[in-house]
Amino acid sequence: MTQLFRRNRAAEPVPAPSPVTVQSTGEVCKVAGCSNDTAQPCSYRDGRGRACRAVCCPDHGASTDGKFYCRRHAGVLRAVGAQATPQGGLPDIDNRAPSLVNWIARDLDTNVRRLLTGAAKTGESVIADDTVHVARDFNRKARWEQSWRLVDHTGVILKVTIQVLEENDSLVRVHVGSGVIADGVPPWIARRTEDSDVTTDAAQRQRFYQWLDESIFMAVDRFRTERERLR
Repeated sequence: MTQLFRRNRAAEPVPAPSPVTVQSTGEVCKVAGCSNDTAQPCSYRDGRGRACRAVCCPDHGASTDGKFYCRRHAGVLRAVGAQATPQGGLPDIDNRAPSLVNWIARDLDTNVRRLLTGAAKTGESVIADDTVHVARDFNRKARWEQSWRLVDHTGVILKVTIQVLEENDSLVRVHVGSGVIADGVPPWIARRTEDSDVTTDAAQRQRFYQWLDESIFMAVDRFRTERERLR
């Protein structure tokens, strides 16, 4: 199992980008510790028409489709993709659930695909959501989720889902099949102290992901073992 879940988080070397001259806008970046005078307001507007009030420089934001966004809302747009529809609108400006789901799912993607592929039989394949989508329970309460599925010609055989409720957008839940096999608040959200140590934070992140990885491994392994027993 150690080999299976060894996380390769080190990115391949990327050539350094050519220096880009950024024109001053006369606005100072509002991110703590930044004094760049190249800041712009975030273009994000949620489904209620409310605008994000963040003002930040290109180092602390991102441009998408010709518009500039703060990091948080650039992450939301990356997460929801086609969910940015006139019917549904974009998530509320203070809702971190979609981007949190997408962040966790991206980090777990390689291992979950490998696990489901290992559990697959002839004629079965693994498909995965490209973006986060919203679903609602019978009380119309929203949850944001992103999934991987083991499927065959008859439909879904096993589903792994990362989920965050809109009413509690700090708690990450992991479903395998019909059950919740892990839930918890990521350490980078739980930790709010100013004197945090970067090394400690990195170690906590690693333990959190290892816990999720191992929880998913055990659930999928139980499923695979049961399948073998019933053959």
